[in-house]
Amino acid sequence: MPHYLRLFLLLVAAVVPLAALQFMTQHSLRQDRENEVRNDTLRLLDLLDAEQQRIAAEARQVLATIVESGVPQAGPPDCQQTMDRLRARYPAYLSVEVADREGRVWCATDPVSLGVDLGGIRTFQNALATGALTTGEYGLRYPNQRPILPFRLAYPAPDGTPGGPPGGVVTVLLDARWLEENLGNRPLPPGMEMVIADRQGHTVARLPEAPDAIGQPLPTAMLQAMHAARGTRSAAVFDTDGTERMVVSAPLDTGTRESMIAIGIDRDAAMRPVRDAMLFSLSLFGGVLLLTCLGAAWGMRQFLRVRDRMLETVVEKASVLESTTDAVAELDRSWRVVFVNERARTLLPEAGEAIGRNGRQNFAELMAGESGRTLQQAMENREAVEFETQGPRSGVWFAVRAFPSRKGLALYFRDATDRRRLEDERRLLTRQLEAERSLLTAILDHLPSGLLVAEAPSGRIVKVNDTALHLLGGPPPPAAGCGCDGARTCNGGACFGEGRCPLSRALRQGETVEQEDLPYTRPDGTAMTLSVSATPVRAPDGRMILAICTLRDVGERKAMELALQRAKEEADEANRAKSKFLAAASHDLRQPMQSMFLFTGILHRFISDEQGQRSLEMLERGLDTLKGLLDSLLDVSRLDAGAVDPRVEPFALNSLLDEIAASYAPILESKKLAFRIVQERSATVRSDRVLLGRMVRNLLENAVKYTERGAVQIAIRIQDGKTRDGKTGDGLARIEVSDTGIGIPPDQLTRIFAEFHQINNPERDRARGLGLGLAIVQRLSTILDHPVEVKSQPGRGSVFAITVPLAAVETAPPPLPTASLFTGGRDSPRALLVDDDAIVLLGLRDMFREWGYEVLIAGSADEAVAKVETDGRMPDVMLVDYRLREGRVGTEAVVRVRAMAGWDVPAMILTGEAGPECETDAAAHGLEVVRKPVTPRQLRRVLDRAMAKQPRRTADSMTGAEGERLPL
Repeated sequence: MPHYLRLFLLLVAAVVPLAALQFMTQHSLRQDRENEVRNDTLRLLDLLDAEQQRIAAEARQVLATIVESGVPQAGPPDCQQTMDRLRARYPAYLSVEVADREGRVWCATDPVSLGVDLGGIRTFQNALATGALTTGEYGLRYPNQRPILPFRLAYPAPDGTPGGPPGGVVTVLLDARWLEENLGNRPLPPGMEMVIADRQGHTVARLPEAPDAIGQPLPTAMLQAMHAARGTRSAAVFDTDGTERMVVSAPLDTGTRESMIAIGIDRDAAMRPVRDAMLFSLSLFGGVLLLTCLGAAWGMRQFLRVRDRMLETVVEKASVLESTTDAVAELDRSWRVVFVNERARTLLPEAGEAIGRNGRQNFAELMAGESGRTLQQAMENREAVEFETQGPRSGVWFAVRAFPSRKGLALYFRDATDRRRLEDERRLLTRQLEAERSLLTAILDHLPSGLLVAEAPSGRIVKVNDTALHLLGGPPPPAAGCGCDGARTCNGGACFGEGRCPLSRALRQGETVEQEDLPYTRPDGTAMTLSVSATPVRAPDGRMILAICTLRDVGERKAMELALQRAKEEADEANRAKSKFLAAASHDLRQPMQSMFLFTGILHRFISDEQGQRSLEMLERGLDTLKGLLDSLLDVSRLDAGAVDPRVEPFALNSLLDEIAASYAPILESKKLAFRIVQERSATVRSDRVLLGRMVRNLLENAVKYTERGAVQIAIRIQDGKTRDGKTGDGLARIEVSDTGIGIPPDQLTRIFAEFHQINNPERDRARGLGLGLAIVQRLSTILDHPVEVKSQPGRGSVFAITVPLAAVETAPPPLPTASLFTGGRDSPRALLVDDDAIVLLGLRDMFREWGYEVLIAGSADEAVAKVETDGRMPDVMLVDYRLREGRVGTEAVVRVRAMAGWDVPAMILTGEAGPECETDAAAHGLEVVRKPVTPRQLRRVLDRAMAKQPRRTADSMTGAEGERLPL
């Protein structure tokens, strides 16, 4: 056999085992390398997942701390100050927001968040509805579009009512850049990438940083594999961006349960040393046998290089574990320690030399007793556990988390001694406070006086002893002071009753109340009188914190006063009921009477014989008498109801008295009574002209009724220089109405001002009124502050005097316009009449036609507008009923017609209502109110006055007599 063949065979014999050995070695190295890279990546994934859980737990702890500390209830200034302090302490990836119930952020560590609306976010509504801590999904945060994970928890309302609706939601935002801040400065193995994705598989964080990748979806195959893992970590090979990567991932049900974590290693970069070694070894197979040793040496050198690189990778991963704030230790399946970080050496000094030794002995502080059995079960069942244990020698409390794997067990632990100590102190303080509270309760419950304690500023009752419950006849209201504004009465009597109750005064004004006697009625109806004392309690800084109220039953010494008070209240209630009834009946009584006035006024033109005229005249007198009686009744009702608002202004007293004298001259002449007005000089007074005139008319009418012979006189006495209170002023005018009538007995002087009280009228002659004239005078005297005095001698007459303040300047009365009639025709003015009562409306139409007006009538505002549009000509004046059908009002018709005309058409409101609503509405539109029933003469005066103000006609053609406010 040739030598070269022998040599070839020798080489083959030498190379074939070497090649087989090389192939087996390279295959084994490749498998070991893949397994090692996968295991190291899984360990790094566990570390990253644990770090994310720690940060999420820290975010939840921050959220619970903020809610329990009451920061949201402190109000915007205090809350924002707290947030500014927290912003300096918390890492940049952690921010806090406080929003109200509508979702508006009003307090935040990041000023950019203030004013942001969270109301439409689903997790915000869930937190508000359930009151439980709610974890949201990763999303983009405005305005920097950073991915964030929100944790939300509702906080109580500021009043702190148990079971009440929450005041809003506190949100802790976990920025995904925590990954960059915690691991961005740490060296990573070549070709390694760390990715956090949301539920939809979109990238929310990445290391190394790649801004373009944020928001991009993961590869479909990778996402499907992660979802298919079903709660376990998975490892697979994927082609991403043209690079084959070994990817280890954690699905949704780990970590925060809202994200997926994946760590990928460039498979080519990780396997390149092994592949290079194999290719280089194969290249030696074609060489000469002499190079075999060199090739083996080179191969061995390559193997050592690969091993060194692997060791470098392990060192780099260990540096990542060193960066975490938790103490970390790794044990293999035989409980030998394979890794301990610096934090673990600090917490357990004996752990410094533990690598390679039995962890049960070196970590006895963590694995003694029940803790060791828990870790043993975690190792066997491969289930993560979490617990707290106390070191038997050091006494230090440790919070331990264990994560088993195929290679062994990873322990993460930290010192929890301070937290446990604080919890123990809190429990001890709670027990001490409870003991002190029990002692205080026993003392207070045995006090002989009733005791109530209310907190400031809410007024919530925090303590009631048994004596107070017995005195009050039951539990008090939950809070004090509900009636202290005098606007309403609340239950609870002496301590919570109407007006300024002692307990509320102590709470709100800091007043000390000493033995104030107050009436009280128990829920069972028992009346009693309590002596109440209230004392405020202040903090060292002067702030009100409590108010203490004591109660004592002082007996029945005020029972009679209570009975008298009840009788008075019943009388006042009856009086108010009478007034309400008369006010309600006003409209229904005035409507038919208004129709009778209108139609009797029209009948004058159609009745020509003397007998018919006399009958018509008698009818009108009867209607005038009926109107006077109705006006008196309704005037008393309006005065009692407070519906009269005086308009005080200066005016000449002479002109008023002249008008009154002219009105009553025919009556005085018919009774053959002398009448005169005595004045020292002309006077200008400050009063309401109409109301003062009504007072003088009523006094003059009363004098005429009760005087059968002699004279009636009105005298004006001027008192200069001094007002009634003794101060220097413009002086006073005294209006005296005297007569020579029957006089008033002394025992009747105080009763004549009562309603329906008449002297010398036992037959109740209605021609002499209802006995309301002096009652109206008394009410108007109170409204105007014009005192009324009376002096009388039976059989010789009476003198009534009204004292009115003088004005500084005497003003001349406005000239009286003269009445006019229109003859009809093309230039006749046009009137629009609106009333939902057909009889009144027809009577008004005929009356206006008698006065020469062209008339449009309507029963509603819509009908009025439609008729004006159809007619094509705007009205010159409008007379509108206030209360129309379907809840509409007459001012609506006036506004719509004026809008069509483009100018303020003169208009008046004709109404039978007695309430203030009509007056207020009419005044807002500049309208005069005429109350039903109104006589044709009075209506004509008001109409002529309105037409005289019409800018489209001259004053000569549209003047009329001055009217008066009706019915007062």
